Order: sequence, then C-alpha cells, then structure tokens
Amino acid sequence: MPRNRKRLHVGPFYKNLGRTIRVTRTAAGRSQMDTAGHLDVTFQQLQKYESGINRIPVDRLVCLAAYLDVPVSHFVTPGGPSDDDSAFLSLIEKFEGKEFKTLVESWTAIKDRAARAAL
Repeated sequence: MPRNRKRLHVGPFYKNLGRTIRVTRTAAGRSQMDTAGHLDVTFQQLQKYESGINRIPVDRLVCLAAYLDVPVSHFVTPGGPSDDDSAFLSLIEKFEGKEFKTLVESWTAIKDRAARAAL
C-alpha cells in the first residue's frame, strides 16, 4: 500500500523561529560557519533554519541555545509571540541589512561592560 505523505507547510512559526535564531546568533557575535560547525551541519543548512525553509530538530535547538548562551525558551514561548516580541521582530525587519549587522558586530566587539553601558 503506497503512502502519499505530503510535506507540511512550514508556516510563520518557523519563519519567526529562524529570524530569532539569526538575530540571536548575530547578537552573540557568532558566524554562520562557526555556528554550523558547532551544530555539525553545513552553513547552507543553518541558512535554511534561519530562513524558516527547514525545521530545526529539537536536539539541535537545545545545542544551539547552549552555544549562544540563551535558554531554549528564548526561541520558543508556549503562548506564541507576545506583543513585545512582535514589536521587536518588526523593528528587526527594518534593520536586517548590512548596517544592522555591522552595528551588532561592533557592539559585541566591545568587551568592556562599562564602555557598553556608556554607549
């Protein structure tokens, strides 16, 4: 008996999850290559996770959370995104370009907490 299994549509959940992964990785100052190596996947696979094209397995999400030093709940909230999260994601969409990446990379390069606080 043949099985006709359809692939489920990824949907907005995985797009938001991917965006959160990308922003968190960037804010932590981690490159796609380094992060992919830590997860034992190709950087192309990491790009697919970050774009929401592919679903990230739970074990990899747990490993990623530890690598980026955030709780798993940072990526997945039980009640879905809050209004604050939606506002934050909306703001991020405006700054996803090269300027935003440069800003975050520069911010993470400042190791002195007092200097960061002063800025």
